Amino acid sequence: MTQYHGNKSFPSEISDSEILHKVSEITSPQPQVCDCPTQDDRLWSAIPHIIWKTNADGWATYFSQRWEEYTGVPAAAALGFGYLARVHPEDRPRLLARSHTSKFPPPSYEILFRLQTREGTYRWNVARGWPANPDSQEVLEWVGTYIDMEPIKQTQAEPPAEQEFWRDQARSEANFKDQKWCEAPTVIEAGRELEVIEQFTNILSQRAGSLCQLLQGIADATVEAIAGAEFCLVALLESDCSGLKLSAVGGTENFGEGKTPHVQNKLLWKAFATGESVLWRSEGHLGWLPAAACAAAIESGPSGRLGVLAIGNGEDSTAIDGDTQQLLAVMGKQAAIAINNALAIEKLKKQEQLLDLQNELLIRQQEELEKQGRRIQQQKLQLLEATKLKSQFLGIMSHELRTPMNSIIGFSQLLLRQHKQLLTAQQTEMVGRILHNGKNLLLLINDILDLSKIESGRTELKIEKFNLAHLVMDVALEFGNQATDKNVALSVSVCLQDQLIVNDKLRLRQILVNLVSNAVKFTHEGSIYIEVRELNCDRLIITVRDTGIGICEKALPHIFDKFHQGDQTTTRQYPGTGLGLAICASLVKLIDGTITAESQPKKGSIFRMEFPRKVYPKKLTC
Repeated sequence: MTQYHGNKSFPSEISDSEILHKVSEITSPQPQVCDCPTQDDRLWSAIPHIIWKTNADGWATYFSQRWEEYTGVPAAAALGFGYLARVHPEDRPRLLARSHTSKFPPPSYEILFRLQTREGTYRWNVARGWPANPDSQEVLEWVGTYIDMEPIKQTQAEPPAEQEFWRDQARSEANFKDQKWCEAPTVIEAGRELEVIEQFTNILSQRAGSLCQLLQGIADATVEAIAGAEFCLVALLESDCSGLKLSAVGGTENFGEGKTPHVQNKLLWKAFATGESVLWRSEGHLGWLPAAACAAAIESGPSGRLGVLAIGNGEDSTAIDGDTQQLLAVMGKQAAIAINNALAIEKLKKQEQLLDLQNELLIRQQEELEKQGRRIQQQKLQLLEATKLKSQFLGIMSHELRTPMNSIIGFSQLLLRQHKQLLTAQQTEMVGRILHNGKNLLLLINDILDLSKIESGRTELKIEKFNLAHLVMDVALEFGNQATDKNVALSVSVCLQDQLIVNDKLRLRQILVNLVSNAVKFTHEGSIYIEVRELNCDRLIITVRDTGIGICEKALPHIFDKFHQGDQTTTRQYPGTGLGLAICASLVKLIDGTITAESQPKKGSIFRMEFPRKVYPKKLTC
């Protein structure tokens, strides 16, 4: 075999019959078209010819992708008798006549016909067909190819095989004209059927609208298309599959007032149950029954059986015959396709309505979120302004309070130095209390002042180079006496290759003082351990570990919050404002460090501070 593509020919190792046998294996007897091509479809798309498959009546069940490329018509639209719309009107009867040769078929056939291309012009093609069941005496299906003959004619040297083909074709055409086969009535009838189906399809396309309008259009179009039909009934299956529901009636104008078309329920149910068209004629005039009636299933491959299409004639029992029965079956399939399309369109419309409703709800939600966002932004600005005013107030009040407190502490210290000359023992004790409480109050005021500076963004680092080991030892010695008074061991471990760092010495000391002060305050027995080591060449870790009262699991996540203490009651055992650790966290962040805590009640706490060896000047912003 030779495959033709353009002006060149290429030998193929696979024969036409082998190719078509493969196609008959992969195509199903029901018309199926998928949006995504299968692996077999991609294989047949490599063949430059149109591959097709029909049943014995010429009803197409398969077309390869080449059909759409050649004609511009989707393969789904070409199924059934849809492909005849692209065949030249003069060639349609001859093409259908070959398919109707069902008994004792030839091993193959070839016939010339004109096929319309996507550009709108007709080109000569040769249809080659083989029985899909060659071992049977009756053709059930035909499978074959459409080959465009124009590229073959344009070749400079016509191959001998093609010359022989043209001679055989000429003989075949002559034999077709000369022989008086019994196929002639079939060809004429097929042409009439095709015209009726085209008329029916055109009417449906003009009247297509909603599903109700379409069903009424099907009933009216059936009466208009079939000459012997006085009325038409369209009955669809109920949603719960409990019965058939009469959905549309056509041809009521052919009946007198008060008379309605009627078809036996058994006839409708038989057509629906079997899927085959059913013809009925009355032997006598029964009055309430038509003289002749026919029912066919409304059925398509993808959606299955949807209902029944029935026609009838009230007076003439010969008005509906076997040809009409076959025609109604075809129209039932066309009606199923139209109903499927209408259902799909209604489903899409409902989905569009749902999407529109969802979009509307989303727009409303978005508007509401935008309003909430604006309210939140306004509230945020108000809170920032309130925080700024609060910080300014705390800063001013702390400064105003710290001035007299310094005087109180200073005069108390002066009185204590001269107590032997001026004060009695009772007065000395009272002045000592004034000095102690004054120092505590000054510490609280300093904490509030530091916090207000941090929150207002007025805290600046003073970077200098200093010895970290000396700083840690100084802080430990500052609390050494307090630890000794409580019989608590205080130890320091410094493991640094280079003890010099670049940081804010005052702020780092303030952090260490807060951590060690808390450890001494909350540890009544055991030990306090301060460790300094290098995490790597650029970062350091300071750990303060104690065996004190510990922190409960519920309070641990909040220990760095402002004004938070484990015991929030006014009768708590350990006084303070709860600002120490909050200030530590803010200052650690200021020097690009992190601080974490681990603790268990009655087992102690561990605070780890990680920070860089060298920091750069900056201001903290809230």
